[in-house]
Amino acid sequence: MRISYSRFATYQVCPQQYKLQYVDRVPVPTAPELIFGSAVHDALSFMYDPAHLQMPTVEEVAQAFVSAWQARERQIPEEYRQLYFDQGTDMIRRHCQQHSQREEGRYTAATEMFFSLPFDGEHTLVGRFDRVDVLPGNKLEVIDYKTTRRMPSQQSMEKSSQLAIYRMAAAQLYPGQQVTTTLLYLLHDFEMRITQPEEFLCETQSELRHVVARIQAQEFEPDPGNHCDWCAYQAHCPLFRAPKVPPDLKIDVGALLKEYADLSEEEKRASERKAELRAEIEHYLDCCQTERAEAGGYVADRRKSKRIVGWDVARLRETLETLGLWESVTDVSSASVRSLLNSDVLSREQKSAVESAAEYTESKILRVRPVAGATQAEGNDE
Repeated sequence: MRISYSRFATYQVCPQQYKLQYVDRVPVPTAPELIFGSAVHDALSFMYDPAHLQMPTVEEVAQAFVSAWQARERQIPEEYRQLYFDQGTDMIRRHCQQHSQREEGRYTAATEMFFSLPFDGEHTLVGRFDRVDVLPGNKLEVIDYKTTRRMPSQQSMEKSSQLAIYRMAAAQLYPGQQVTTTLLYLLHDFEMRITQPEEFLCETQSELRHVVARIQAQEFEPDPGNHCDWCAYQAHCPLFRAPKVPPDLKIDVGALLKEYADLSEEEKRASERKAELRAEIEHYLDCCQTERAEAGGYVADRRKSKRIVGWDVARLRETLETLGLWESVTDVSSASVRSLLNSDVLSREQKSAVESAAEYTESKILRVRPVAGATQAEGNDE
């Protein structure tokens, strides 16, 4: 099967979106930012076209953008057209002005270079390099254009699967040559050169194989998340399809949803206020150097609570081996040792010896209740 970075990334976000987009091929409108990016890419492809004997002028490249834009602008909502056009024109002009003079020995070998390469024997890895430059010393640089406003950190991009796939492709296309990968953020005019260790490239290959196997097994369950809010395939997703309400079902689900949401919000506000009140009550008790206060028909008392969170393994083993019980503990966990402590196997003194190997955490429990004891409200301070 054919696998590309776009397909791989789509499946990782949501297998159901992959199915709708690449298997069912459900048509959806193209996002405006993708249309805008395509026009910018066309203009830069013209600018760096190896067929040019010399670099085109700023005006020529700007006109290439205008032509690419005019061929696409009707696909963009009218209210965004001027904004995107102005942004693109400014972006292209600034880039041309700052990069019209190239360093000596650098030249472009290819633009919009499509590749289709064998992957893992029976599959094909496909994609496209925005630009491939030859550097002094016969080194190569694969450049990917980014037109987004957001520019992630260098550290996060060093874990980019896209660049790892580009490196894998470059290794096959240019065996034995040194290849660097660069992200060019056009809005910021910033070049981010990425170096990825071989271990990460191997991890990406392994993840690619895993995704391919899941696609071939037709594992396309929806994976809901924040990405659902802007997914173009919502109307076709089983999670968002309108329910088929039986005619005899007399449930006002709208009222239920509203009440549930209102109660959740009230619960959140109550929890926040309860935490504030607790802090003030605790402060009062601390200032008064007491663990109990009574006023207005209510009483508050505070007590310490100890909870076992672990064990001093060496000390526990020494104690249990002395008792001939070490082998009875399958694993050193609170549950396993507590089971032994709750049994009749140990005497009171032996239990004390075992408990001395425990590691505790202390918390304070605050109880506030009517003086008559009719209701109680408890909270933990861990």
